[in-house]
Amino acid sequence: MNIGLYFGAFNPVHDGHMKVANYVLNNSDLDIVWLVLTPQSPHKVNSPLIDYNHRYKMLEIVCKKYKNILPSDIEKSLPEPNFSINTLNHLKKDTNTNNYSLIIGDDNIIKLTTWKQYSNIIKNHKIYVYPRNNYMKKSKLTHENIHYLNAPIINVSASNIRKKILDDKTDDLKIDSKVLSYLINNNIEINI
Repeated sequence: MNIGLYFGAFNPVHDGHMKVANYVLNNSDLDIVWLVLTPQSPHKVNSPLIDYNHRYKMLEIVCKKYKNILPSDIEKSLPEPNFSINTLNHLKKDTNTNNYSLIIGDDNIIKLTTWKQYSNIIKNHKIYVYPRNNYMKKSKLTHENIHYLNAPIINVSASNIRKKILDDKTDDLKIDSKVLSYLINNNIEINI
């Protein structure tokens, strides 16, 4: 099975995440996409995060609407910081029958050479790159396993969503209504 791994803090999960996952699923050889919830990104150690369990519950809520997009808590059991190569190695050790690909934004492809064992990732895994805010023009990284997608640019930001929620501006938030209800009903502390 070809599984796409879309890593993220999903703080909170929003329409942009789901549009990207759905686009890549429908425009690649992937059979399924896992939204891999990262407890703490090694590149964003000072970012305030909603509690992990709440973020995972929101992923579960929104993924119910999609047939082949599933939440994954695989990184919760792995040592932090959560480096992609460690997660990939762990998954390959568990099963050799699946092929794992990464789904990343072009803002991350320009930083890929700073990732732990990035050359190993590129050599052994397909990487599907979706456009974000016109970074694509700045990236010169090429390899037969790197696939730049001609997808529409989706300008949705979790930090902007958190700011709007804090400012009580919940109209047109670009998040699932059930996710917003979950945030409100559980009095989730939001930080920018």
